Amino acid sequence: MKFKGILATTMIGLTVLAAGCGGGSTDKKADSGSSSEQQFKGKKLVMYVSFHEDTAKGLAELFKKKTGAEVSFIRLPTGEAVARLTAEKSAPKANVWLGGTSDAHAKMKTDGITEAYASKNDSLIPAQYRDKDNYWHGLYLETLAIGYNPERFKKEFEPKGIKPPASLEDLLNPAFKGEIITPDPRKSGTGFTFLSSVIQAQGEAKAWEYLKQFKGQVAQFTPSGFTPAQKCGAGEYLITVNFISDQSLVSRSNKIVSTVYKDAGWSVVPVSKLKNKDNDDVAKAFIDFCLTKEAGEIISKTTNAIACNPEVTAPAGMKALKDLPLFKNYDFEKAGEIKAQLCDKFFGL
Repeated sequence: MKFKGILATTMIGLTVLAAGCGGGSTDKKADSGSSSEQQFKGKKLVMYVSFHEDTAKGLAELFKKKTGAEVSFIRLPTGEAVARLTAEKSAPKANVWLGGTSDAHAKMKTDGITEAYASKNDSLIPAQYRDKDNYWHGLYLETLAIGYNPERFKKEFEPKGIKPPASLEDLLNPAFKGEIITPDPRKSGTGFTFLSSVIQAQGEAKAWEYLKQFKGQVAQFTPSGFTPAQKCGAGEYLITVNFISDQSLVSRSNKIVSTVYKDAGWSVVPVSKLKNKDNDDVAKAFIDFCLTKEAGEIISKTTNAIACNPEVTAPAGMKALKDLPLFKNYDFEKAGEIKAQLCDKFFGL
């Protein structure tokens, strides 16, 4: 999830303020949420966004075109978004939270910061990719992967007979000490997905033993989930552990070889409605819109990820969800409930 410095951009009626499951077809038809063009002209929608700027822009521009609503958004890493939403609980400033990981949205549900909304388009999204109580609605899927810079590997490591990293155990190779970059689980949903999924997949005792060794191998923990892929692609670090869609985006200009490892952690990237009655109808219509094939195509194109709406074709080169070696029993809600404890223990190792 790509975060640049603070920027302000004005586009045709769109103000952007930056702070900080595909393939196949179905007979279900989406309700775009609007019975007449420009029905929300003069109304405003404020979003907190925890994914790529291009994705947020594309969705906001099309929604404005369809409804006339003025859309503004503030981009925040998942951890910062959670902190801000928590601080604003009694007087929310935004209408929806878009992006981040489902464990974080589950925590906002538990903390009473988001509210249930049964979208008329929920049936377009398979049940396993949305909250059973209608608090969050899946937009696309992210899966963790190990990526490495092939140019550096071939030049510096292959001559020594070292094999490329393809499993969690490979990351503990002493030759890779100081060559790994990964997101900070306290600030990044990507980083926390890695931490919590390792613990759930391996069990407490084995996982903490592994994570202590892994932590000693890592050179840098970043606030953003996207930065590790960028720095790996540029050759600053040999190895990145983050979401494969981010690695794929970087590979368009700087090659990264990616492997979805066994029992890889994964997350649904959702949208949730905040408890804010201002422009409530606009917020609901925006969620309806986000679940459509039209919005899913914007999401898939700008993230290179698999949209949760199965009418949207998966990105070229991406395996179908059923073929990925995911840890399918990963419990988002359990992870979100104990995030602080897990992060404190990890950085205390």
